[in-house]
This record gives sequence, structure tokens and C-alpha cells, in this order.
Amino acid sequence: MTARRPAAWLFLAAGFLAAAGTPALGWQAGAAVPRPGESQPNEQPAAAKGPNERPEEALPAAPIPELAIYEGRPVRAIILRQPVIAAKPKKPEPTTTDPELVQPAKKEDAPPQPPAAPTFKPLTGAVSQLAMNQIRTAEGGPYSQRVVSEDMTRLNRLGRFKGIENSVELLSDGSVNLIFTLTPQAVVADVQPAGNTVISDEDIRDRVEVLIGSPVDRFALDRGCRRIEEMYREKGYYLAKVSVDEQQLDETGTVVFVISEGQQLKVTRIAFDGAKDFAPGLLKNEIQTTEAWLLNRGKLDDQMLEDDVATLTRFYKDRGYLEVRVASRVTPSPDGKEAIVTFVVEEGGVYTLRSLKIDPGTGEASDGPGRFTEQQLMALTTIKPGDIYSDLELNKSIEAVEAAYGALGYTDVKVEKRELRVPDTTQVDLLLQIREGRAFRTGLVEIQGNDLTRGSVIRRHVQVKPERPLDASAIKDSKQRIEELNIFAPAKVKITPQPPREDEPDVRDVLVEVEETNTGSFEFGAAVSSDAGLFGRFGITQRNFDLYDTPDSWSEFWTGRAFRGSGQTFSILLSPGTRYQNYGVSLLEPSVFDSDYSASASLYLNTSDYDEYNEQRYGAKFAVGRRFGKRWNVTAPLRIEGVKLNDLEPEAPRDVFKVKDQKFITGLGLNATRQTLDDIYRPTEGSTVNLGIEQVGAAGGDFTFTAVRAEHKIFFPVAEDYLGRRTVVSLTTRANYLTGGEDSVPVYERIFLGGQSFRGFKFRSVSPKGIRNDNGERGGPVGGTWMVFFSPQLQFPIYERLLDGVVFVDSGTVTNKIGISDYRVSAGFGFRIYIRQLTPAPLAFDFGIPLKKGPGDEKRLFNFSVDVPF
Repeated sequence: MTARRPAAWLFLAAGFLAAAGTPALGWQAGAAVPRPGESQPNEQPAAAKGPNERPEEALPAAPIPELAIYEGRPVRAIILRQPVIAAKPKKPEPTTTDPELVQPAKKEDAPPQPPAAPTFKPLTGAVSQLAMNQIRTAEGGPYSQRVVSEDMTRLNRLGRFKGIENSVELLSDGSVNLIFTLTPQAVVADVQPAGNTVISDEDIRDRVEVLIGSPVDRFALDRGCRRIEEMYREKGYYLAKVSVDEQQLDETGTVVFVISEGQQLKVTRIAFDGAKDFAPGLLKNEIQTTEAWLLNRGKLDDQMLEDDVATLTRFYKDRGYLEVRVASRVTPSPDGKEAIVTFVVEEGGVYTLRSLKIDPGTGEASDGPGRFTEQQLMALTTIKPGDIYSDLELNKSIEAVEAAYGALGYTDVKVEKRELRVPDTTQVDLLLQIREGRAFRTGLVEIQGNDLTRGSVIRRHVQVKPERPLDASAIKDSKQRIEELNIFAPAKVKITPQPPREDEPDVRDVLVEVEETNTGSFEFGAAVSSDAGLFGRFGITQRNFDLYDTPDSWSEFWTGRAFRGSGQTFSILLSPGTRYQNYGVSLLEPSVFDSDYSASASLYLNTSDYDEYNEQRYGAKFAVGRRFGKRWNVTAPLRIEGVKLNDLEPEAPRDVFKVKDQKFITGLGLNATRQTLDDIYRPTEGSTVNLGIEQVGAAGGDFTFTAVRAEHKIFFPVAEDYLGRRTVVSLTTRANYLTGGEDSVPVYERIFLGGQSFRGFKFRSVSPKGIRNDNGERGGPVGGTWMVFFSPQLQFPIYERLLDGVVFVDSGTVTNKIGISDYRVSAGFGFRIYIRQLTPAPLAFDFGIPLKKGPGDEKRLFNFSVDVPF
């Protein structure tokens, strides 16, 4: 009996208090989700974490000895409630702004107010059901501190509540109500950046990954702030700071990322720490990051820095520095406006190739992997034993080997490299393992996406043919050819070999996918040059014209679905100018009846204003041509035109007065062209050959003579940086000859040089001089019947892909007899500006100085040509 008295006494006391209306006995068995480093009642303290790590899960609350008297009592009900947060009272605003009339209240005047009792309301909705699903304590079951502690742990694990408490209410019959007081975590109603001008709202929302409708996650908000700061760092805003507007979050549930962008750092200096074997100026030419100067802001960009690190690494590895390590360091100025960028380089030694072997895939060197012998493959490689171990040359060798296999249908061939560095040396043994795979033949070639364009227009440019080897190089070449048609969206042109056929495992069909794009254009622009002066240009061009696709309705005509789809080019050109005026209309059919033959026709009216007379030409040209393979093109042109000279000056040469009246000219010719340039507007390798002969007077007219011409240009790279920019040498050779002598050839058909065609000399001034009509003295140029010209030129990159420099030597002569008498020479330098958004051709500026002149030559220091469409 003695041992049972304390328990009985406690039981009677509790019953008495309950009957007397004493408030429920309660305790806090859990609280808000613990922060890193904090501890809560009845919970184990959480281990300290970094700002971007979640706190450890709360441990179950420890049993409280004072509550042991309720252990086992029946649970009448489980109540879920949430506290009601009272609105903060607003401060009374003074009725006057006069500071003398506004008397601050004294603290002793306001009696202390007792704290308001907390109020609660039931927890409802989906979150209530979610919480109830985590509670294992059952109504009608016994109360257990251990089970309640586990319930608290599960509720905390949900992450949906920022405050969790529990209490017990003792009822008169001895049972208890179990009360969980849960403070729900706010739900994200919206995500809004504020203060951003550099990065769009959409880009920020995509990066932060805070979902509308999800509970507020402090870890996710902090991570979002850091990610936004990273976005600004990538654009050079190293001092950008991002925070969350807590007041907006509490009051409206809107996550507002408050962004302080700061200023974009300007690079004032680029340094190289540890670069001993290469000059800083050479390394600066390889990277994209630049120092600020007059025409360059020198913006700092994290992504560009990463690219520069990769570029410098490739630069060194291409020169044999296999162990090179490169990193970047940014040092902002104290005012946060400028920065010094330092590239830290650990060069290491220069490696050479000691030996090269080829493995067919068995793991042993042999005579060759199947199709080729080792000697044949060695001949394809550009890297040889004894050479510096260059990644660039190695990759070129691998591409050459893969191309050789690809030409035989081995589209899945793989060449894997195995490097073995010789210990205690800077030498490398290289093994190329070739997995040739299986040879495939081309099956069907299917074309998709050509809603307007005829399939034959595409098919004639596809180099892979049915029943022939499936050549990977031909697939690449076909894709380039279709893109160069400029009648489909370039990014949408795809040529994909399909899986092997089930019934013919050595055959793979080919799918060609294109997407139609707008092929009509209206050109409105202007151009200026030292030779032609200023002139405007207005043109209408349809690159996918079809002369026979007449419209079925006005709607089809106005929507642009008529006269389209055959790959023809139709254009109208109006070009008025101060010295030259050109007007014309033309039609080109590149493939007559889907053959290798082409045809063209044009009408034109051209006027030229020279110093001593004006020339007017009008007429028509027709041509039939044929392609021979990929490189040769032969055309047979016919021209019929009238020529008249007007506004002759008295001092004009007598040769001009001889042909001042209107004359008619016909000419039938034959031209052959061979072109292997990699880019017609910016060639870096390849050549062009133009051979032509024209018989003037073949179809009648006032003159009879023969014109022969030949031109050869060759381009070859002598250096290449790791941005793909090449230094290129070009050699230009031209020769023209007109038979019959000067008496048979009118002045407007003769040959002139000068200006852009012979830099350093005035336009059309390199020529024999005539006799003035007014006084019989030597006059202006009248042209010659023989011309020879030779010009070597070096073009090199200066700034990114926008600006190149050139140095050149022009030499040649124009006479009336075959030979090199009166041979002229000039030299100079110039610039090429590439703005593809304006014009595919470069803007050219050249400075030339005559080194050797002919009789009566006039010099011109500066030549330029600017072509800008609007």
C-alpha cells in the first residue's frame, strides 16, 4: 500500500484539477524545424551545416518523466490546430507635420499591457489529411510517449510545417485529448525577380527552380539566390548580390528575389603567370577576352574565361605540352569597376612522337586492319615519328583515316588512340586502334519537309546514291551543298543514315530532312567605293523561283505559294549611282530538266560616267552551261548590246571620238571555271581557274576581234590559331589578250587596270595613253589589248572574326603588244571588316604606294569598297 500512495495521490489531484476547470496540462514535445546549430526542447541538437545544406532530421523527442502518469490512458481524440497570427497594429500617424506640435509619448504614460493569449483554429484542407496520415497514435488506443515522439518525427520529416508542438488535455473521465499545434509552411504563390536589367525574368525563373504552389523551402531559396549570382558572374557582374524579400514572402507568399546587379567589370589588364615559352602578345591573340581600349569595352565574361582556358590548353597541347595546366584568376579593383585577369600556366615539357603503330583491333600491331595496309594508313597520317606530339595533327590524322574508311561504306568506323608515355622522357608511343565495323551500301534516299520545293531540286545535290557505298564524307558534303542553296533553314537540314534493313543487313536507307524557309528577299542598300563612287541598290530576288508554277488563285499568289519550288533564281535590280547606274532583270535555271545543264537570260541597261565621256550600254545576255563533276563548270554565253558615248570633253582622246556614235556588238564565247574554295567570301584554301574566249562579231555587229582571258587564284593557309582563324597567302595571276590590235578594238572594249584592280594607281590609269583630240598632246588612258598581272597577298586575323589585315604587292602592265614593257609595281597594306549581318562580302580598305610607275600614271594612295544593305 505504501508504494502505491504517490501514484494514487497524483491521480486524485489531476482529477480534482480537471473537475475544477483547470486548463489542460500540456507540454512542448516538438517545436519549429531546427536550424543548423540550434537545439529545441525534447529534440537532439542538429549538427552545424553550411548555408547550402539541409539540417539533419530531428531526432525523436526524449520521454519526459513527469508525463509518465498519462502513459497508457485512452486517447479520446486527436486534434490538429494551427495558431492564429494577429496582424501587427499600425502606428498612429500624427495629424500635423510640425515637429513642435508632435509630442512623443513617454514610456511611463502607457501602462504595460499583458501579452495576449494565443488563439488557434482547426487545421483543415489537404495539409490536415497529410498530417493525419503521419500520426500512428490512434483514437481509442492507449497514449504512448514513444509513439507520439515518432509521430512528431514523421511530421517534421514532411517539411510542410515550420512549427510543430504537441500537448495533452486531461478529461474528467481520465482519458486524454492529444493536440498537435502545427504552423504550416508558407506556399509559394509567385516568383518574381526585382532589380534585374541584364538577365530576363524568364531566364532567372528557369534557373532558380522554385515551383509555384510548393511549400517555402529555405534551402531552395538560398540555392536560388546563389544560382542567380552565378548567372551574373558568367556575364562579368562579379559584385552582384541577391536576397529574398522576407516581408513579401510572409504577407503574400510571393518569392521576390531582390537583385543588386552592380557594375560589369571591365578588364584593364591581362597577364600570364608561368608562361615562359610563349610571349604574352601571342597568347593574347588566341583568347577571346580582351583588354579595354578606345573601341572595345573589355567586358569580363565567366563563360568566355572558361573558353579561354580551354583554348590556351589546346594551344599548348598542339605544341607538345601534354602536361600543361591552365587556370584563370580575376582580381577586381576596390571600387568594383575594373579587374585584372591572370591566366596561371604550368607548361611542363614538350613531348615528341617516338613511334606510331596501327592495330586492327586484336591488340597487336599488324600489316593493316583489313581494307588497308599499315603503310597505306601511315601515308594518310600527318603526324610522323620524330614530330612534336600535336593534338591538332593527331586529330587530322584520325579524320583522314576515318574518311578513307568512310569512302568505302564503313560509316561506323572508329579510330581510338592509345598513348604510352615513355618513363623518364618526354616521348610518346602512339597506337591507333581501328574498329572498322561493317561496310554498308546506300538504300533508298527519302526526302521529307519539302512542302513547296520539288524533290528533284534536293536530290541532285545529294551525293550518296543507291547501291553505292554509304560514304560518310559524301553525307557531310551533301548537307553542305543543300545548305548553300539558301532555300532551306540551315539549322534544319539533316541527313541521317537509318538502321540496317532486317532483310538486307548491309543496306541502310538515308533520310534527308529539310524545312522550308522564306526565299524571297527585298534588298535596299547603298554602297560606296573609290572606283564606282556612291550608288544605291534596290532589288527583289526569289531564290526558289518556278517560272511554270502559275497561281491557281489570288490567295495563292499573295501568300507566296505561286512561282516557287523549282530552285530557279529570279531577280530585279535597280542601282542608281553618282558614276555608275545599273538596271536589270535576270532568270537562272541551275538544272534544265533536272540535268547537269543550266540556262540563264538577262536584260540590262548600264551607264558609266568617266572623266572625259559617258558610256551607255543596253542589251541582253543568254548562256547555257554544264557542270562536270563537283568542280568544273562550262558556259557558252551570247551577248547582244548597243553602246553609245555621250558628253565627250574636248580633251578626250581621239580613240574616244572615233567610236562616239552608237555601235552594236555581239559576242559568242566559251568559258570554263574550276572552283575549289572553302568559302567564296572568305577563302582560306583552294583555288579558282577561269578560262575564256569570246568571238566578237560572230552574230554580226560593228566590230570583229577575239578576246582571250585567263585567271588563276590560289589560297593556302600558313598558320591557324585555336579559334579557327587562319593566316592565308593568296596568289593572283591574270592575263588578257585582244586580237586584231588597237584599230580593231573600240576603246570601251579594251583593258584597263587601276584602283581596286591595281592598288596604288588611280582607277583605269594603268593603260597606254592616247592623243588629245583638242591639241594633239598626250592625253588620258585609252586602254590596251594585252594585260598581265600578278599579286601575292598575306591576310591575317587581327580581332576576333571581325577584322583582318592584309599586306600585298601588285604588279603588272597593260600594253598593245605582248610583253612586260612599262611593268608597274606597288605595295601596301589594308584591312578587311566582316559584318555578315550587313553583307557576306568584306568591307575592304587598302593603302597602296607605287614603287614603279609607267608613263603618265596617276597614283592613288587609298582604295576602299563599302557595301551596306539597309
